[in-house]
Amino acid sequence: MKFKYYDTLCLLVTGSVSLFVLSIVFEKECKDINAIFLLALAYVLGYLINALGAFLEPVYFLFFGGMPSDRLLTPPKNCRCCGEKKNYTGFGRIRLYEYEVVISFLKEELNDQQAESRKMFGCAMLYSNSNEQSRVPDFNAQYAFSRSMLTLSIIVASILSPLYYNIWWAWLIVVVTLCFVGCRCKECGYYYAKEVLVEYLKVKKNKK
Repeated sequence: MKFKYYDTLCLLVTGSVSLFVLSIVFEKECKDINAIFLLALAYVLGYLINALGAFLEPVYFLFFGGMPSDRLLTPPKNCRCCGEKKNYTGFGRIRLYEYEVVISFLKEELNDQQAESRKMFGCAMLYSNSNEQSRVPDFNAQYAFSRSMLTLSIIVASILSPLYYNIWWAWLIVVVTLCFVGCRCKECGYYYAKEVLVEYLKVKKNKK
């Protein structure tokens, strides 16, 4: 088993921060504890935070306005203001302009013209994961790390807020941090989903 940078960032970093926060809450210094034991404990805490983030992912998607893959594979509706239809799908500056071509390929691949977006995205993932030279694993790791950071931020805010509830700027920091980390997690989710679809489109075009 290879030890990748994702394990260091997502597990050790989040676990170390949560361990530090717990030491503040319980007013317990870690000077007399073996460093190897602390490293292992931080890894376990990071693993639990990562698992909790995966469990809470449907809740995060509710606040994100839906799954990024669903949004990217759903044709845009006409604008309420001007009545014109956008020529892309996505979120903010993360746009997929060839969504019609991707959807057409996927429906043809599945032999189902009424295929749901999640089924289509699952088909696209099979292609993108088969290419070892693709950037999909990197984008997936970035999304998983940002999701863990969002989960960590929520946990830290929940633990420290009762201790500093009477300090107004502490609440300001909590709100700003959660908004920033949440927005970044949403962006990384869209970057990952878009990269999967772009990689799938490359494979299909190269076969022609």
